[in-house]
Amino acid sequence: MNKKFIGVPTKLLILIVSTLLLLSLGFSSLSYWRLQADYQEFQHNNITQGQVQVNLHNNILRTKLIVWLESFTDLIKLSEQNNFSNLAMQLEQQYDALQLHLNVEDIWLVDDKENILFSTNDFPQVVQDNIAQVLKLQAPEHRIYCAQSCQLLLSLPLLNKQGNMVVVTMSTSLVDMLFALKTTLDRDVAIISVPVTHEQDIQPSSINVMSASDMALTNMLLAKGKPYSAFNKVLEKGVQLDLEKSNYLFNLLTLSKQADHNFYLALIDDVTLYKAKNDNYQKRFILSLSLIFILLAGFVYFISSPFTKRLLLLSNALPLLAQKKFDEFRQVELKRPRMFADELDILIDSSQELSFELEQLNLVVEQKTKELENIAMYDLLTGLPNRNMLNYQLRKSIGNITRYKNGVAVLFLDLDDFKKVNDSNGHNIGDKLLIQAAERVRISVREADLACRFGGDEFVIVLNHLSGVDEAIKVAEKVLFQFKEAIKLGSNIFYVSTSIGIAYTESATEKTDDLISHADIAMYEAKDNGGSQYHIYHPEMFQRVAHRVMLEGEVRQALAKQQFSLSLQPQICAKTKKLYGFEALLRWQHPDRGMISPEDFIPILENSQHMIELGYWIIRRCFELAIQLKKYGLADVRIAINLSAGQFLDINLPRFLSDLLVEFSLTAKSFELELTEQTLVKDMDHTIAMMESLKRIGFTFAIDDFGTGYSSLAYLKKMPVDVIKIDKSFIFGMLENHSDFQIITSTIAMVKNLGLIVVAEGVETQAQLRSLTENDCDIIQGYYYSKPIPEKELFLSLDKQTTGGYWRVPKAISENVWNE
Repeated sequence: MNKKFIGVPTKLLILIVSTLLLLSLGFSSLSYWRLQADYQEFQHNNITQGQVQVNLHNNILRTKLIVWLESFTDLIKLSEQNNFSNLAMQLEQQYDALQLHLNVEDIWLVDDKENILFSTNDFPQVVQDNIAQVLKLQAPEHRIYCAQSCQLLLSLPLLNKQGNMVVVTMSTSLVDMLFALKTTLDRDVAIISVPVTHEQDIQPSSINVMSASDMALTNMLLAKGKPYSAFNKVLEKGVQLDLEKSNYLFNLLTLSKQADHNFYLALIDDVTLYKAKNDNYQKRFILSLSLIFILLAGFVYFISSPFTKRLLLLSNALPLLAQKKFDEFRQVELKRPRMFADELDILIDSSQELSFELEQLNLVVEQKTKELENIAMYDLLTGLPNRNMLNYQLRKSIGNITRYKNGVAVLFLDLDDFKKVNDSNGHNIGDKLLIQAAERVRISVREADLACRFGGDEFVIVLNHLSGVDEAIKVAEKVLFQFKEAIKLGSNIFYVSTSIGIAYTESATEKTDDLISHADIAMYEAKDNGGSQYHIYHPEMFQRVAHRVMLEGEVRQALAKQQFSLSLQPQICAKTKKLYGFEALLRWQHPDRGMISPEDFIPILENSQHMIELGYWIIRRCFELAIQLKKYGLADVRIAINLSAGQFLDINLPRFLSDLLVEFSLTAKSFELELTEQTLVKDMDHTIAMMESLKRIGFTFAIDDFGTGYSSLAYLKKMPVDVIKIDKSFIFGMLENHSDFQIITSTIAMVKNLGLIVVAEGVETQAQLRSLTENDCDIIQGYYYSKPIPEKELFLSLDKQTTGGYWRVPKAISENVWNE
């Protein structure tokens, strides 16, 4: 689907047009402002010129009147007369001449007492005010006064021979001034009357034209105008009025302000040509700008169109790289012959180089992908499919159950005692052994089936299209048969068996993890039963696993609620009957299920995280009991503490024991640390290092259940062991089974030659005691002397069974013994 976009030519066009538009707006604004400034300057000049002419004509008229009066008073020799009667008479005689030549309308002659000596008309208040001002200042006073018409009012003081003052006041019409202004300024003028009002708007109908050079034009302009809002602005800036095809600028000059009306001189300028010139300029400017826009837009499009076409061609070709069509991409004609290369040519060259690089990279990626798929789905050591492939194929097999109406089986294989091979011969030999084992697993199945390495020494087989579990059993038997033959690796020969768990299902809703887990549970069932066999999963196995998980979960609660306790079984010197020490044995008093046998929970907890925490609790409790034994008087006895494999591998163990020795002020000789053969051989290097570290502190070591492991005697020379405990399984049959007797006697002899102490466990009869004593066994432990004594009953039992640290008469042996 093509994406919608805005082309580069369009964008360039928009950019340039926007730029030009901004520039034109700027120039237009500057031009408009300049025109406005010119117009305002023109208007200001008109107002200034009009005001100057008004003032000039007023001055001329006033000067004429003053010169006439001065000449007239000199002519009648006023300064030689004692009164003003002659002056009044002469003024009356000259009144007609003044009207004719100077447009004098009225004359008033008033003495300094404001008595009228001569008057041609009424004595208005404005004349009285003007005369009073002259008498006050004793200087001429003039003003413009408007009633029916506007007049120049001039008052002039005169003196006679006696020094008495009289004031002559003349009013002169301004009609001649209007025509003089029209002639001088070359514009129409008018005197208008505007009523004084508090309202901002002044209606044109309320404006009265008192006189005008062109009365008709003035009235038409006033009728054309709208209500004048903010009249002060009209006075300041004027107003432009349009009349048909003519344009006029209407400016006002203040002549007189009176109580009810204000009077103004209107200057009417014809600005038609000026405005037409301005309009023509704006039209030419807009036309020029539009023409530039069109030409520039066409030029931009002409220049950028080929460029964008090539860009579109390149953009349409680039997806071919994503589709891995490299040859097809390089066949697209993207370049054009030209004299000078541009950025697009460089981009095309780069894209061509990119196509070669991507093609090479694609080849490498495909190769690496195949390698990664191989690594992800196959085991690098054996070449078998790994756990990822197992999950993938098993999901497919279960999904096909409904389609093919058959069953699927999972066989979980674990090599028996494979760790011994690694520990005794090294991981290199172990890896070679796994390769041979994988080959035997592979040849035991059909091509349609799947054999994979699950991890470590574990293998899983997936069998498809089964009619029943019997077919899976046949495959399991075939695998067991393959492992009966020895595996030869150079000069070494190994006999390795395998334990197999079988899980079978005909349900298409079965989960892959559950099926593998069930086979794993069945495999552990086979391993617990001695290995080299197969077991088929059934729900009871899951119940046992659930029981194990439940017990693990209850251990922490048992620790918090102090449900654990210790029982101590005495260890007696065989020849002297002296109390050598005690072995601390863990007991669990469950609040609901009562006393839980150690054989039920110790194997379950042996490899769990709770065992380490529980082990540290046992050690601390043994230290507390050691203090109590010292207080009781048994200072030289020792307590044997069993250490689990996880406990012994914990790096915090030496520091924990050292801290306890300091805390309880005890020596390490009061304790003996017991280890099983399985613990010793898990990690030989770590075991020896840990034993030497604890030996430096002063602890002694005992090997528990000696003889039940493998190659045990070979390790005695390597490890700093002090005590060997012969397992009770040999003691039970030593008198009836000659082989057991020979094993015991040879073991005692060899251990004694190494300078170690021998402890016999499980001694229950006097005959066993006598035989062990005759063969130089050092320490006796078993029901013959005492069952494990609960810690609460320890000192009461010692009171009854010991004297001065020596054991008295052993108890009777019960036929139904309680295993330790």
